[in-house]
Amino acid sequence: MKKFVLLSLACMLQVAALKAQGTFTGKPQYDIVTIQNNDTVGTIRVELFPNIAPLHVANFDSLVNVHFYDSTAFHRVVPGFMIQGGDPNSRSGPIATWGFGDPSQPTVNAEFSAARHLRGILSAARDADTNSANSQFFICVAAAAWLNGEYSVYGRVVSGMNFADSIVLSPRDANDNPLQKIEMFITYVGSNDTVPQKPVLNSPPDESFSAATSRLLKWNAQPDGIIYTVQVATDSIFTNIVKQVNVGNTQYSASGLTPLTKYYWRVKTNNGGHFSDFSDVRTFYVSAVGIDELSTQKKAIVVSPNPGSGIFKFEHLQVGEHLVIYDLSGKVVSKLVSEGTTTLVNMSAMPKGSYLYQTTYNGKPASEGVFVIGE
Repeated sequence: MKKFVLLSLACMLQVAALKAQGTFTGKPQYDIVTIQNNDTVGTIRVELFPNIAPLHVANFDSLVNVHFYDSTAFHRVVPGFMIQGGDPNSRSGPIATWGFGDPSQPTVNAEFSAARHLRGILSAARDADTNSANSQFFICVAAAAWLNGEYSVYGRVVSGMNFADSIVLSPRDANDNPLQKIEMFITYVGSNDTVPQKPVLNSPPDESFSAATSRLLKWNAQPDGIIYTVQVATDSIFTNIVKQVNVGNTQYSASGLTPLTKYYWRVKTNNGGHFSDFSDVRTFYVSAVGIDELSTQKKAIVVSPNPGSGIFKFEHLQVGEHLVIYDLSGKVVSKLVSEGTTTLVNMSAMPKGSYLYQTTYNGKPASEGVFVIGE
């Protein structure tokens, strides 16, 4: 009987491999109907992330296509952590074998990513071998940060999370097996083809100056964002990219930057099925001036033309306000005291590039900003 079961399983998995989808139009969605004691517990709908873990998504989809998961169980429940299922042993094998899988099952290589194990995330179960994932998966009922970068995230719950919460609280034995079997039946129900919105950059402010050779870049989260791709370059069309990373949150610390350099940065959203366009581009400067951020600006000074050349007009100054202009190296290139609300500064002898201005009034910082010559 055991050999017959193994042969049937092997044949089933071969058919599954033939039916695996090569591409998806977006995020495929599946209903996981859960049953206990012949009563329906509820339906958990999940969507998978082919943009993040294509091998795991194709494997799951192929198994659903041949009804592999039907009558398998959620065989492990750990309150405050997760529910786990999908082992073929849990159909009819002894409960002591549930969770150990079957040696005839093909495995899927790890697809570790920046996606985080948050509440509702679906991830691949495995043993000590990082490439040992097969049909078994788990759904987090709470964040599990210690799994990030160690297990392959490939989907999330989009509805029915309350049923996962109910399942995880089922009475269980010392091995976390539910005392009464909780079966699952999984069917494909469609695709979420939503394209995410591009992020809105937050900080540092555009054209900010700092002497620090690291900069914390922040942007606003998108509702369906799973991973964000950050690019930092030394040119506006991003042909010379010096940093490109994927992160699972909404900030990135760009370190090891080169002094006296202007940087351009942008971010795009990955929702698991599609990428957004890149955000608008912002710039920042690594200078020798020693100013941290332009977010400390006290009041608005209007500089025109900007960009420009020759004579620059500084407006909205106060009588007696001190104006100092620096180049990127921190060298003072102009100093004067305003005699009115408008002051003209002749920069015709200065080379093209970006300049920082600061003003003080009665010995206290009043404003700061950036203007550009010839760009």
